[in-house]
Amino acid sequence: MKQFLATLIAVLIGGFLALLGYDHFIVQPREAAAARVDQPQAQAQVDLTGARTDAQQVAAEVEASVQRSVNGAREAMDTQAAEMERRALISEAVSRASMFRVSLVEFYFSNGRWPRNADEAGLPTPEEARGGAVRSVELGQGGSIVVMLDDRFAKGSRIILRPRATSPHALEWDCEYRGDALLKQVLTHCKPG
Repeated sequence: MKQFLATLIAVLIGGFLALLGYDHFIVQPREAAAARVDQPQAQAQVDLTGARTDAQQVAAEVEASVQRSVNGAREAMDTQAAEMERRALISEAVSRASMFRVSLVEFYFSNGRWPRNADEAGLPTPEEARGGAVRSVELGQGGSIVVMLDDRFAKGSRIILRPRATSPHALEWDCEYRGDALLKQVLTHCKPG
C-alpha cells in the first residue's frame, strides 16, 4: 500500500506539474498574445473614429469643391449659350438686310438712282421689318441700309450697309457697325462706324 500511495502522490504531483507547465507555457502566452491583439484594436478603433471624422470633412470639402465646379461650369455654359444666341441674332439681322439689298440693287439698276424712301423701292416699313433682335430696318441716304438692334445689345447698336458702285453694272456693299462689342467679333468684315 505504501507503494500505491507513493505512486498516487507521484501521479498527482506529475499531473499538477503538467497543469502548471501547460498554464505557464500555453495558456499564459495565448492570453498575453490575445491581450496584445485586443489592445491595438482598441487603439485602432479610436484612431478610426478620428479618421472617420477626417474622412467626412474631406468628403464635405470635395463635395463643396465639386459643387463650385459644377456651378462655375453651368455659369460658363449659360454665358456661352447667351453669347451664341446673340451671335445668331446678329447673323439673322444681316440676313434681314439682304432682302433690302436685293430690292435696292434692282431699283438702282432699273432707275439709275437710289429710291427716296422704302415705299418707292417696294420695301416694308421699318417696323414691318422688325423681328428677332431687329428693332427696325431703315433706308438711309444713298441706298444705305440701317439695321437697328433691340435692347439685347448695347444702346444704339446698329449695322449699316452702304452700297458702292464699282462699275456701271456692279455694286459692292461696305459694312459698318456701331454699339455692342460683339458686333466687332461677329462681323469681322465690317468696320466700326
